[in-house]
Amino acid sequence: MRAFAWWTVLLVACTSSAPAEPTSMRDRLTEETHLFVTAAASAGAVTARLRTASGWDDALIVLQLASGELVTQAAPGGAIALTAAQLELQTIEIPATLTGHAAELTRPRLVLTAPASAAATWSGDDSAELDVALALQLSWSLAVDGIGVQVGAPALPPLPAQLVLTGDGAHVAAELRIHAPGELWGWADRIALSDLELVLGAGTPSP
Repeated sequence: MRAFAWWTVLLVACTSSAPAEPTSMRDRLTEETHLFVTAAASAGAVTARLRTASGWDDALIVLQLASGELVTQAAPGGAIALTAAQLELQTIEIPATLTGHAAELTRPRLVLTAPASAAATWSGDDSAELDVALALQLSWSLAVDGIGVQVGAPALPPLPAQLVLTGDGAHVAAELRIHAPGELWGWADRIALSDLELVLGAGTPSP
């Protein structure tokens, strides 16, 4: 009888100390929330430019996402922070008609170098959106005619972005839109990338 009483007390104590499940997206975001990028729901494009004897020649390059992750968390006063982000792109082929050579950017990767936060506009507790500037670093390997060329890992200018979050206590979905007109990166005053457009769809894993 005494043993039964002790087990009853222990069971009640464990039950009462269990954390409550979040009931809204706002509750969910009080903790860091990891959102995994879905390649099928993501797309982008960037303009590649090559300087020739007659000036700059342009070509539009479609970007395809391979994988990625965003980490978000609510901040005091209704703000939302993007605390981490990394995006893996598929190899970017630079058209031979533009360079005169077979060129490609392999293992392109974007990484957030500093957390970014801004006041969010909330629609109830399950929907929010915000405009934020992202500090991203770009890394890749450049190969021309199969020969690797060292280009380093340039830090890009602050990129304006809009983050839209929807969901509930069990699941959060995100859409991150980056619209960055103007030059992003240049090499030897010969090759440049400009006018980035990127839309990322992401979400927490299904329960």
